[in-house]
Amino acid sequence: MTSSRTSISLTSRVTIVFVAIVIIASTSLGIYLYRSFVKEIERRDDTQLLGKLRQVQQLIENPDTPNIIIERPQYFRDTMSGQENALVRIIGQDGISLLDINPQQENISYPQTTEIMQFPGVNAIANWTSRDGYPGRVVAGMAKLGSTKQPVTIYVARAYAERTDMFSEYRRKIAVSVMLSAALAALMASVMLRRGLKPLRKMARHAALVRPGKLQHQLDDQGAPSELLPLIHAFNAMLGRLQEGYLRLSQFSTDLAHEFRTPVTSLLGQSQVALGRPRSADEYKQLVISNMEELERLSRMIDSMLFLARVEREQMSVARYPLLVQDEFDRLCNFFEDMSDERGLILSNQGDGIVMADAQLLRRALSNLLSNAIRHADKGSTIELRSRQEAEFVVLSVTNTGATIGPEHMPHLFDRFYRADSARTDSSESTGLGLSIVRAIMTLHHGRATVTSQDKITHLELYFPTS
Repeated sequence: MTSSRTSISLTSRVTIVFVAIVIIASTSLGIYLYRSFVKEIERRDDTQLLGKLRQVQQLIENPDTPNIIIERPQYFRDTMSGQENALVRIIGQDGISLLDINPQQENISYPQTTEIMQFPGVNAIANWTSRDGYPGRVVAGMAKLGSTKQPVTIYVARAYAERTDMFSEYRRKIAVSVMLSAALAALMASVMLRRGLKPLRKMARHAALVRPGKLQHQLDDQGAPSELLPLIHAFNAMLGRLQEGYLRLSQFSTDLAHEFRTPVTSLLGQSQVALGRPRSADEYKQLVISNMEELERLSRMIDSMLFLARVEREQMSVARYPLLVQDEFDRLCNFFEDMSDERGLILSNQGDGIVMADAQLLRRALSNLLSNAIRHADKGSTIELRSRQEAEFVVLSVTNTGATIGPEHMPHLFDRFYRADSARTDSSESTGLGLSIVRAIMTLHHGRATVTSQDKITHLELYFPTS
């Protein structure tokens, strides 16, 4: 079922994250620089305000100051560099205003305190707000008026309209720079990601071309970034496994059709011949018996195939129990005694110790090996069943004397339907799946099966782990 949600591409996701990081980083940097800038400007303005207060204090202490206050009051504003937002107020000891330079008639919140210092510090500066909503700062200090030496209180204030506008422009520039940085980051991230993800798109195109029978083409890792090399190698390994599985499946289908065709053809041919003319009851009886033999062979083949399919698909687990090797050998030899006597064979068994295995699967594996050995052994020879203990395994072996298996057949003996020599195989008795079942059983036990054949002696060995 296809998901109804629209998926976001990896490029878009990484671009969004990258842009978000750039926005956060540039905004944080802008805020930090803005606050540092504002703090430095405010510190500078407070220092200037205290300097202007000191200038007015020095003028107040001049002997001619009383006359200047009366005759030229604007002189004090000139000491503030002629700025219209610079305000000066002088209050006498009796609370009467001697001078009030306030052209905009601002309502200044003068500090109300009885402890006004002659040389105040930055902490003595107070805030106020102009009629237009601009922030302002005011500071008070003491001085002695001219030659009279009468104490007076001096207030120096400023409204920072131009500074507020400058700060506003600075914030606007920060916002614009953040947006431009985000746009540039989005563009660069998109371009870089598209270039960086080119190997992935190449892999996607390669994967889209994968078809049954066209799995041999490997993805080229030349020029790929190191981060993608494990993925490329894993992808190539997967293609190799798929190719191997496909070839095995194709071969298995071919072998299966061939194996089924033989008994089906035999059944069909015998039945057609029997129906060609009237037959006696004995003839029909022999036909039924012959057909039953072919059907039994088909049934054994189907059972074996179902067992192999269940083992490989379900990866079934087995419960292992301690079994006496000698008891299992005796049971096996008793079961195959009649079959071996018919061929004039001698069964010799000697087993020591205990093997950890599933009883039914162990007996099935040994039965397949022994029946295989009986079919291929020379008449009058001896088949030996032995056991030995190794470091991590209990090894059970079946040895027979017969035709030597060629080395070219060794890698394929445990494949399904593989027969080393059709002349050595009785097709009416063998399904070609016995050794495949043995390998599957050993896989379930985490062991292995091996075969060696030299000088007419063939050894089939099963390695069962001891733990």
